[in-house]
Amino acid sequence: MTTRLVSGIWVLIHTATDRFSYVSGETSQGAKGILKMAFSTLIREDTCSECGATLSAASRHCSTCRADAGAPNVRACRTDENLKALVARYDASRSQASALGFSKEFSDLEAIVEKKSGVVVSMPAGVVRNLLDDPKSIYVNYERLVGADVRRPADSDNDRHRCAVGGQLFGSYADKIVYGVLSLTKDGLCTYGDVYCRLRSVTIEKRTSFLETNSYKFIRDHNIVAGDKLPIGYAACWICRHNLVLVKLSDSLSKGQTESDWQALLIHSDGQNRENDDFIEAHIFEGFNRNAIESVVPVTGVKLSREKRIDLDITTSKFNRLVGKTK
Repeated sequence: MTTRLVSGIWVLIHTATDRFSYVSGETSQGAKGILKMAFSTLIREDTCSECGATLSAASRHCSTCRADAGAPNVRACRTDENLKALVARYDASRSQASALGFSKEFSDLEAIVEKKSGVVVSMPAGVVRNLLDDPKSIYVNYERLVGADVRRPADSDNDRHRCAVGGQLFGSYADKIVYGVLSLTKDGLCTYGDVYCRLRSVTIEKRTSFLETNSYKFIRDHNIVAGDKLPIGYAACWICRHNLVLVKLSDSLSKGQTESDWQALLIHSDGQNRENDDFIEAHIFEGFNRNAIESVVPVTGVKLSREKRIDLDITTSKFNRLVGKTK
């Protein structure tokens, strides 16, 4: 057995299991949630748990023994430094909600996020159709498609912006990150496609991290330039996603709010300009195939061409048939 200081609390850890008990100090619900991470952070983040070799922060596998060290974006969120900063922000938000008389809303929102939230990726109907057609097809990001000459780059300004932001956040593995949004429902961002695809949590939770806001906005608001260290406490792994939501939405809590109110706060879009979108961004390490898709929901209120409408109808029908076969 060993002891470890996590968020100011000494924890007795049974090294053969992931069980732990509190030795001293008081803790909030937020800290308790973070303490679930204690066992997984026993091994230094930069050291392979199998052979002890130094790990590359940008690689998933140990270069010495090839053991799976976990998705690098997730490992970056699970460092002691980031976890402690996230807990501190969460506890400050909880205290503020309590002082304003919104403790119930705070707790209710936290419970709903833990129970019902997942990741939704918005796509053009044609892309979803192709993904459903071929069981070998993998959904990958912009950088991968451009690099493989599957699609043309965006205009020069947008292309440079995309590559710069991805590089600042993820470095050399930016081309492996697929983007989505955290959602309480099956809906996502209507500005990124005709179809909302919610993903099965079991297929992505170990390789998904979350950023408090749009990555473009995050880089701009924090004045991050090449070589800067990223601010801590603004990203979370799957098990801590509720902490990040409460940090972001605590200022918007009010009496009598319901799940639909919180969904509107969690994902906001005017349906026109992506610059006005507000959401918690999901970062999935590497792509996914059709088996990862839990639901396919058409975006409502959007005018589509005849060709897109046909794609949408075929996509919805095909997904329903696929789901029917698996039942």
